[in-house]
Amino acid sequence: MFHNNSGQDSAERGRSGTDPRRCLCRREAGFTFLELVVVISILALLFFFSLPSLDSYIFTDPSKKVARLIASTVRDLKQRALTDHKEYRLHIASGAGEIWVEEASMDEKASAEARKNGLSLPQDMMVEVPGLDSAGDESSAEAMVRFYPRGYSDRAEILLVRDEQKLLLVVEPFLSEVEIVEDHGDIF
Repeated sequence: MFHNNSGQDSAERGRSGTDPRRCLCRREAGFTFLELVVVISILALLFFFSLPSLDSYIFTDPSKKVARLIASTVRDLKQRALTDHKEYRLHIASGAGEIWVEEASMDEKASAEARKNGLSLPQDMMVEVPGLDSAGDESSAEAMVRFYPRGYSDRAEILLVRDEQKLLLVVEPFLSEVEIVEDHGDIF
């Protein structure tokens, strides 16, 4: 049952450092060329398919991020107004660079809290609402877009300006999507 080759096996092990019965065909540690090619090919495919995702997270302009955030907020408000049967309001303070949402039924304290928790634009970005009568102090200019319980909204144009780049967001009353127009010359 037990096999005892203590003298011969230990002598062979002493010379080569390994047990000849356990030695497979490889004498040196390492990877074959084929293994390296397969691993590099898999990594290249993973990188290729993840690049569009990385592009949207790493290489995106902050003004486009803000535009997408406002567009998704508009879509959400239209849906919430229809679902909850409530009127919602999107406020835009152009001088302060603030955007916030409130319900029509909120009291002053809740409205102030909603403004405090709203979106503050980056310092180098301005928001304007074309057609807004900004008579008086520019820092107090404020626009409001209403979202009604039947699923439609006011028509609005929101202009984001950052480093000579302009993005125009067009909110149509009966469409759920917001059109985003980039630097198109005389439109602005």
